Amino acid sequence: PLALASIWAPNLRLGVAILPAFTRGPGLMAMSIASMCQAAPGRFVVGIGTSSDVIVEKWNGIPFTKPYQRVRDTVKFLRKALAGEKITEEFESFSVSGFRLGVKLQGMLRLAGRVGDGAIINWLSADDVKKVAPIVREAGPDKEIVARIFVAPNPDKAQVRAMAKFAIAAYLN
Repeated sequence: PLALASIWAPNLRLGVAILPAFTRGPGLMAMSIASMCQAAPGRFVVGIGTSSDVIVEKWNGIPFTKPYQRVRDTVKFLRKALAGEKITEEFESFSVSGFRLGVKLQGMLRLAGRVGDGAIINWLSADDVKKVAPIVREAGPDKEIVARIFVAPNPDKAQVRAMAKFAIAAYLN
């Protein structure tokens, strides 16, 4: 419903209160929040809480232990995840190994448009450029958008392709 509301009422601030820290894994919670942040850029807020022992233990079969620590750890994790960090960490109430959001939040693009002269984009398809350009240009139509293009002056095509595959795989991962 919130995704639909983000389209039907593009000026409303939307949010969820309260997402239970126990009934969703930290990665799933980060992905869900990031998706809504993309659907309603700058207009989505979320509250994180414990829920109750009835909902957590009796309805979902999850031990309701250390609720304070679980909320604290979830918020710490979400701050890192939503900032785009790759996370491998032992929190007191759960652990995460190698998590990184596949969805990129657009805050840096807006910042480039607001504060800078524009943005340098990297590793985007032509279709993605069509999505990114309006975000940068929200601050004004004169913002410059340039693409980083990789050049490998090497006559050995196989070696260049191998380097490109490695670079693309490293970037995507």
